[in-house]
Amino acid sequence: MASDPGGGPEQGGPHAELVDQWVAALASGARDHVVPMSRDETIALLARLAERVDAAARNGESADRVAELGAELARAHFVGDEVLGRSITVLDAHFTREHTIAAERAAELLGAFTTGYVRAFRRWLLAEQESVRAAEMTARLHMQEQLRASEARFRAVFAQAGIGTGLSDMTGRIIEVNAAFANMLGYSPAEMCAIEVTDLTHPDDDPNMWPLYASVLRGDVENVQLEKAYPHRDGHTVWTNINVSLIRDDRGDPRYTLILVEDISERRALRERLHFRAHHDQLTGLANRTRFFDALTAAFTDPDSRIGLCYIDLDHFKAVNDTFGHAVGDELLLQAAARLDACADGFGQLVARIGGDEFVVLVPNSTADVDDIARRVRRAFTHPFEVQGHHLTVTASVGIAEEYAAHTTADDLLQAADYSMYWAKAAGRGRRTDTAAG
Repeated sequence: MASDPGGGPEQGGPHAELVDQWVAALASGARDHVVPMSRDETIALLARLAERVDAAARNGESADRVAELGAELARAHFVGDEVLGRSITVLDAHFTREHTIAAERAAELLGAFTTGYVRAFRRWLLAEQESVRAAEMTARLHMQEQLRASEARFRAVFAQAGIGTGLSDMTGRIIEVNAAFANMLGYSPAEMCAIEVTDLTHPDDDPNMWPLYASVLRGDVENVQLEKAYPHRDGHTVWTNINVSLIRDDRGDPRYTLILVEDISERRALRERLHFRAHHDQLTGLANRTRFFDALTAAFTDPDSRIGLCYIDLDHFKAVNDTFGHAVGDELLLQAAARLDACADGFGQLVARIGGDEFVVLVPNSTADVDDIARRVRRAFTHPFEVQGHHLTVTASVGIAEEYAAHTTADDLLQAADYSMYWAKAAGRGRRTDTAAG
């Protein structure tokens, strides 16, 4: 009940005591049910029913009239567990106390009240069940409609996204890719679904890439981001940024992997060009001073390594520039750089241009290599250069310095090689001179 109906308006007439007892009986079971009525409305309803029950008993009315009263109580949503039982107890006591009627008549009236109540309660219960079923069906249909709409949106996003998107199972089988991903590699989506993820390996893949992918398949990590090279169908390489995410099922078990792929080939090519320009001489393409000093510093990280340097200066290069012009001078530098680069073919050896006509060859872990390179350099410059129709004979002065990293510094070793080169030039050019660092 909405509230305790006790304490309501005082009732008069022969059925007043019945009303009070009925209200009190139902109020004591108010926790069993909730009635959408105010306290005064509840008391008024029970008073009206009590009056009609009392009149039916006094006037010998048909049991059907009493059955309708039971039905009205049920239709008013008095449907708690104890409502019918408490009502019958109160009505039975009233019939016994107030009326001189046969027990059979009292049982008939009480049975009719019960029958009316139960029938109405059953109809109400069936209606409630039907309402629940209808609401459940409506909710299910709504959810299915939302799911279909969500799937349609996902399909549209998946298919029309400008970024490559793919889905694979936990065995590495490609299940679905969008057109952007397939076109990126020169395939159709159907052709992509006929290959395995591992078929897309590339020689330039980071060694840690596939162990990371395996960790996603095991469910150890949820997401990885890295740079990957893909082989295009026509043979060239497509560089990408990829994001691999794990998709789990309702139980939390790994189910799929979703990959987002962005083509960065042009961006990477630009980055490599900028990196090359930052570390290479613009005219000759050899390593520049920055790259040379980085390599020299790295060579000195091992104190037990013996490091050698060949410092090379072209003899009379200024005369070539002054006589034939800078275009011929630049072409001469290009040819000289190519000959010097061919002189250094050992592991880790680096040829750099560090000045106008000055070059240096770094020989890490040097033994006899630095002497051999110096001989090669001198031989390389015994042959004339053919530059724009001019037959030019240019020699080179070579200075050598080598020492263990623990016994000198990078600056001292370079300075020693530079001094050695100047001694060779002072001795008549086209020569080599050795010196020790430190």
